[in-house]
Formats: sequence, structure tokens, C-alpha cells
Amino acid sequence: MANNETTSVSKGVFVFKNGNKHSKKAHKSSKKSNMFSDNLWYQEFVSLWEAISHEYETLTAQIFASTTSDLLRFVETSREDSNEIPSAALLTGINMPDHEAQFKNLDKLLKDRITPHVALLHSQQCGKLKNLIESMIGQFLNNETTITPSLPLLQRWYDGLYETETKKLKLVVIILDFEGFSPKVLQNFILIISSYLHKLPFVLIFGIATSISSLYTSLPYHVISKINVQIFKCQPSTVHLNNVLEELLFTPFCPFQLGGRVFDLFTEIFLFYDFSVHNFVQNIKIAMMEHFCQGNAMALCQTDKKGIKEVIDLFEHNDYESVRRLLSFRSLVEAEPPENRIKLLTDDQYLKTVLYDKVIAVQKYTRRLHVFLKCLHVLVRDLPGAPMGKNLREIYALVVRKTITESKEYKECFQLLNFQSKDELNSKLEKIAKVMECYVNTSSKKTQLKDFCVTIKRFQNALDVLDLVDVTNVEIEPTHDAVLSGLTDRKALKEALMSRSKQQVKLLNKYEKLREEILNFLSKNFEIFMVHPSSLHLYEIFFFDDISIKDKIVGTHRSAIHNALNNPHYYLQCKCCEISNSRTVKATMPDICIAYKLHLEWGKMINLYDWLLAFLCIVDPKEGDDLDDKFKKVVNPELQARFTQAVAELEYLGFIKSSKRKTDHVMRLTWEG
Repeated sequence: MANNETTSVSKGVFVFKNGNKHSKKAHKSSKKSNMFSDNLWYQEFVSLWEAISHEYETLTAQIFASTTSDLLRFVETSREDSNEIPSAALLTGINMPDHEAQFKNLDKLLKDRITPHVALLHSQQCGKLKNLIESMIGQFLNNETTITPSLPLLQRWYDGLYETETKKLKLVVIILDFEGFSPKVLQNFILIISSYLHKLPFVLIFGIATSISSLYTSLPYHVISKINVQIFKCQPSTVHLNNVLEELLFTPFCPFQLGGRVFDLFTEIFLFYDFSVHNFVQNIKIAMMEHFCQGNAMALCQTDKKGIKEVIDLFEHNDYESVRRLLSFRSLVEAEPPENRIKLLTDDQYLKTVLYDKVIAVQKYTRRLHVFLKCLHVLVRDLPGAPMGKNLREIYALVVRKTITESKEYKECFQLLNFQSKDELNSKLEKIAKVMECYVNTSSKKTQLKDFCVTIKRFQNALDVLDLVDVTNVEIEPTHDAVLSGLTDRKALKEALMSRSKQQVKLLNKYEKLREEILNFLSKNFEIFMVHPSSLHLYEIFFFDDISIKDKIVGTHRSAIHNALNNPHYYLQCKCCEISNSRTVKATMPDICIAYKLHLEWGKMINLYDWLLAFLCIVDPKEGDDLDDKFKKVVNPELQARFTQAVAELEYLGFIKSSKRKTDHVMRLTWEG
């Protein structure tokens, strides 16, 4: 028989546990997790992710530090007014998934530095005024009272707390998601607490995701007049993402890199779905998990040369085989002399000697790639029309998608750079020199990049001392006056003039010659250091570009719901719901599954009574007997209630809706295939 806990979707579909069988699986999974810790790839993944996670938290705290400090100062310096409640409107932007962490951090700082009396309110928990007030007072009193929370109770508690003290701490109420609250609830709440303002020093903080106009449209004038609003703004989520990527992923010392397709996918999810930087970083974590779990070969994805050597020394035969299965290994074999190709395929010791050099080469490439990526960004970010984009992430997406120096965007940028003035070019060279110096100073062995820096400095000095007084373009024209004077035929004269125009030589002034030399030098280095990753052997160890990860990140909700309702055994894993044919309907299935499978047999309109009779025939065949006389049929109230609940759940999920044309019918909204 079916378990009672599986008779409705709200109770059973997602949380059902199958007794001992499930516990055995859990025991096995715990053993597997213990086995993971012994793998080289797992150890490197944990180490790298902990470092990235720590840096992300530190960076996020720094980004929100300025806004948070302004809010803390506002709460601390706000003065009590018998007429108006001090209120802060924090414009957070539309990256809603990130707001909760930001407000929790604000809540913690307020309690640590300003006042312990802080209430953080969510719209989900405050659908009614009573719930809002109870939640607020419960947080102020730390849920220590057994009496029904009320504002008179809060007043007595506050007076007793500060009966002998002259300095009374403020009561801060944070409305986390202003747009999610009912305007009527907020209006009544503000009016009520304003009447207690002479006794209780309230301060309000509104988290507004859209614009300040939503505050004034939601609250009428007689409510707005009760609050004194000061506006604060957070950084836009796009700026936050750019900072995180530039300081976290686009650095010479982050070994793990995203390929073009995966990076475009993550950026698309961010820009078109949630604007959540936190979700973007979590997507990177999922990509890292997929990357490292391919085998111990991926444990070579690190920045420490000594660590790479230690990992290779621990490799076994299966680990070398996983390296041989990489797609770029074929090009490595083909690049070797014929006598060494067999060794690469069969001799692990020979592969060991080659592997270290190739991995170090990719490691060196990724470091230099990010340095020259920032140099290219300095050059092109302010060009008219921004052919390569204004953000570093846009240029990175181009670099890992194709050979950047062969792209039309790159060529267009360098055509525009040929029109740069002396001051503009000199300013960009100065910024490029700073980018290079930060990288070169970390090591004394980067001779190529040191030579690059020396050349940039030489170009800067040449621009500084350049005299641009003589900037005229001189044209040298061959003297053909005698030839032209002897021509009497119009056609011959035209041809002579055309030939003469092609022979004109335009002399460049000193600055134009120097500018051309500088751009040629930069372009030559970009061609050397910014090749596509796939041109390197074993680049897959550092670059992840498996687009199949989309199925794990962007869920297919419709197919998941269909699988759950059409074949509940897929998720419940119970024998009572197991079926051999997808069209089979069993009485032991949850009610919503039975109703769903029956509704698939109807067309656009579904007669509710016919649907009920079909439901009864499956749930209780005895109730389905003698159905010819509909008027004499008496339905068991319990079964009818179960059917009604199943229909309501299907309507909530969006499979059906009520019909105004026929009151005893519902309209089907979805179709298979």
C-alpha cells in the first residue's frame, strides 16, 4: 500500500525517504566521500576553491564597505524627531539573490558597533501586519517572552532596559525587500510605529531593488510625511562582477580558466536571468568540480611549479592514461619526432619528462595571457564604438573564443588607434607600463617581459621629447611637367594624371612614424602572447570549456515536473509506484500523479465530473461501480476531497485553469512534446 506521506505533492514528492534502502545508499556515499579525500584532484580542488572563496568574501566586504560605513554613520547620528522616523533608502539594484548576504552583514555590523536592537524582516514572513510586528518584536526581545508580542510590551521592555541609563540605543528595523511587502501592510506599520516614536527611537532601513520612485508610489503622502528619507546607493551588480573577475579570475595566479563557450554561458545567465554575482561565483565552483573530477591529471592545474612536480611524481599508470585521453595530446604526439611517438603512447617515464615541460608552458601562457589582456584593455576600452567592448570580461570572452589578433574587432581597434593623439597614446603607454611592472616585479626570471617594459619606457621617453612643431605632411611629386605639356590627347592626359597621382609619396611626421612603430610593436607582442589556448598542448588541464554543464546549471523545470508526475518512482524510488509503461496508472501513486496522468487523456477542455469518475475508478474501484446513473451516485467525501486537492495543486502548477465558458469544465494549458 502507498505510504500516507506520498498522497500529495506538498508532502511527498520531494522529501520522501525510502527507509533502509536509502540509509544504505547514504552509507555508501559517505564511503565514497572519504575516498575522494585521497584523490589528488579532490585535494587540489578543495585547496583552490577555499582560496577563491576566501578572496571573494574579502573582496565583497571591501566593495560594500563604503556603503555600509555610510549607513552605520547615518544610524548612529540620526536624531530623534517626534514627527518623523529617520529612514534610509538603500538602492541595491536588481541582483536580489545577493541582497540577503549583504543585509545580514549590515545586521551584524549594526549589532557589533551601534545597537544590539536590530530586526531584519523578510516579505515572505510578513504577509500580514500581525506577522510583521510579531517578527520585529520577537527579534528585539530575542524570542524570550511567552506573551503575544505587541508594541506596548515592547515599550515596557525598552523602558525597563534603559530605566537608569541616559543613553538609549536605537531600535533599527531593516525591510530587506521593500517591493515584496504589501503596500497596505507597510503603510499601517509606519503609521503605528510613528505614534510610538516619542517613546521608542525607531530607525528604518528600506532595501529597494528598483528605484526610489517605488517608495513614493507605494506609500501615500500622509505616510511619507511620517518618515525622513535619506538615499544610499550600492554599486551596480555589473560593476561588482567586473571587480570580482578582474581581482579573482583574470589574474596571473589563478590557474583555473573558463573556456569561451562556458564563460559566455555564465555571462548570459548573469545578464539575462538573475544579476547575481554570488550565483556567478557558484557557477564557477560547479565548473571547477566538473573539471577536476575528470581525474588526477587535472590536479596539475595549479600555479606552484614545485607542486606540479610533486603531483607528477605521485602519478600512476591510470593517471598517465588520463593525460593521453586529452584531445590535445594527439597534436603533442604528432609534433614529436617519429622515434619518440611510440614512447609517448606507451612509456610512462618518457611521458613524465615531457609532461612537466608542457604543463609549465601552459601555466606560463595563462599568466602572460592575463597580463597582455589587461594591456589590450587599456588600449581599446575608450575607443569610439568600443569594437572589443569596454569591460575586461568582454575582451577575455573574445580571446578564449578565437584567435584575437585575427578578428575583425581587433583590426578595427588598431585602425582607430592610428588616429590617437600624442597625449592619449602616452597616457595609455604609462598605464601599460604600470600593469607590466606589477607582474614583472614578482619574479626576476621574466626576461621577455622585462625587455617589453624597457621598450615601452623607451617609447614613453621618445614621446616626451618629441617636438611636434613641424607636423605638416610633405608630398614629393615627380616632375612630369614636360611630359604633360606635350600631350594633346585627352585620354592620354587622363592616364598620365592618374599615374602621377599614384606615384605621390606621403611623408609621415615624426609623431606619426613613432606611433606606427609603437602600434606595430604592441601588435607583434599580442600575436605572440595572446594566441588561442587550443594552440598549446595539454591546455585542457587549465581550461574548462565543456558546454554540457548547462544542463546542470540551467534546469529544465518543465521536464523535471513532468517526470515527477508521470513517473513518481523516478524520484520516490518506492516499489509501490514502480511501473513498466509510462501510460500505466496505479492506485498507490500520489493523488496528484493520478490526476495528472488522467488529464493527459483529455483535449483542450476537461469535464470535472468525468475526471472525478475516472479518478475514483483508479483510487477505489468499488466506488467506480454502477456509474451509469450519475444522479444516484454518492461520492465518498474523503475521496472527493483528495481529488479536489489534486486538481487545486495542478492548477497551482499551471497545468489547468478555470473556464468561464463552462463552469463544470477546466481548460488544459500544457501539451506533451
